[in-house]
Amino acid sequence: MVEVVKEGFLNEDIRERKSSRMFPEDEYERILSAVEDAPDSVFETDQRTLDSHVADAIPDYYFEEDAASGRNSKCKLWTPDFDHSVDLYHPEERIAIEIEKSQQKRVSDDILKFVKGGKTQRNNRKKVEFGCLIVPVNWGSKNNNLYNEAMQCMRFIRSVLHVEDIAVIGYRIQ
Repeated sequence: MVEVVKEGFLNEDIRERKSSRMFPEDEYERILSAVEDAPDSVFETDQRTLDSHVADAIPDYYFEEDAASGRNSKCKLWTPDFDHSVDLYHPEERIAIEIEKSQQKRVSDDILKFVKGGKTQRNNRKKVEFGCLIVPVNWGSKNNNLYNEAMQCMRFIRSVLHVEDIAVIGYRIQ
């Protein structure tokens, strides 16, 4: 099973800000369970299988892989203006999930997708109200901690995030 070693929320540090809602606990628990239930084999072949495992475990979220094949465009939140997508998306709950498996520079890109989703509206509601970032704590030969990078980046730009809350799940690559 995948070992989750760190968990955090953007709003943990700013609970005094009453205008923001906390990440929905039941949805967070479902996402966390999906990550924890992934077998270690997701790291043995193609790391993208972590995405697939999480998507299979929470089937009411749309999965980007389906969007790439043209069967599902729900993860492409900004078409036709921008061709970017999130890895998983729940349109009713307005939760976007990004699963990072490799590069530190992508963590800030993932957070920027949450920012854009918080500024973009559909039916008088933000397209992204909550974000969830799933990242390794020991990536690469230098054991880069992408969890710490994500938390630091969010604290730095929190005033322009435009989302209610962001959850960060740090997992250890076996």
